[in-house]
Formats: sequence, structure tokens, C-alpha cells
Amino acid sequence: MAQVPVSRPGAPAPSEAMEREQPPVVTVSVRGTDALREYVPKDGILTVSHPEPVLLATRAQITGYFEEVTHFWREYCGGRKVYVLVDYDNLSTNSDELEWYGAAVKRFADECALDIVRYNGNMVQRMNGRLIAIQIHAPSNLYSSRDEALAVVAGLRRGTIKSVPP
Repeated sequence: MAQVPVSRPGAPAPSEAMEREQPPVVTVSVRGTDALREYVPKDGILTVSHPEPVLLATRAQITGYFEEVTHFWREYCGGRKVYVLVDYDNLSTNSDELEWYGAAVKRFADECALDIVRYNGNMVQRMNGRLIAIQIHAPSNLYSSRDEALAVVAGLRRGTIKSVPP
């Protein structure tokens, strides 16, 4: 499905040149399930959220999901590592495929992310996030709200918070 740039309601309209180079918000269809990817260049933050429920039940769905996120990163983040915020609301991962999901997270993190910070989500998804962090020897960086997650990114950027593996 084609990627369609959209702007935030009430935000000033970007210049045509800026819109062509790096649209601030882009909606992408992910293998039949919708996820919103938002990159704000001035902040260096890529946000992934799920307005509708997304179930990553199979290896093919997991692989497709991460291929789409990586494609978005290459196109809109210009190949520069960025901070990644992931809203776990409406995202579910099949617990039987955590090893596969964890390997996909690690590949994405190694190539694309300065750090990944997660927030929200149900208890099972949050538990899966922590298990994956242990599996790939990375911090879970899992917080209860977007505001907390953004504060952590600000601290990581300033160097007042260090991201340390479990």
C-alpha cells in the first residue's frame, strides 16, 4: 500500500520542499494491519503506535512488520539511528514466537535505533517485552505512559540516564 504523508491537526503546514524531503507524519499499512509511524526530524524520534489492534501471531507477520518499520526508517530517517518510541497499546505478540520476535527486535535495534523506549500496553505484551529484553541482552525501557517514555528519551539524549542491559 502506498505511504501517504499526513500532518498533525493544528500544526503549521510544512513547506513543499520539507514535505517532499521528510514529512513529519506518515501512515503506513503493515502487511494488512495498520500501524502509525511518525518521525519528527527535529527531535530525532521515530514513534510507532497502533490505532487499531495488531496481532503478530506468525513468523511471517513478525518479519513483515519489522520489514515495514525498517523501510520507513530508511526512507524517512535517512539511515541515521534515532530514538524509537513504541506504544504497546493495541499490539500483541504471540508468546510462542518470542524468540523470532526478539531476533527481529535485535536486528532492527542494531541497524536503526540509538535506543528503543516502550510504553503502555497490556500486562502480557509488557511481560513479553521484558522477556525479549532478557533474550537479546538489552534494556526493556518499558514505562507506563508516553510522558514517562519521552522523559527517558530526553535523559538519554542529555546523558543523565544511561541505558544498561539487564
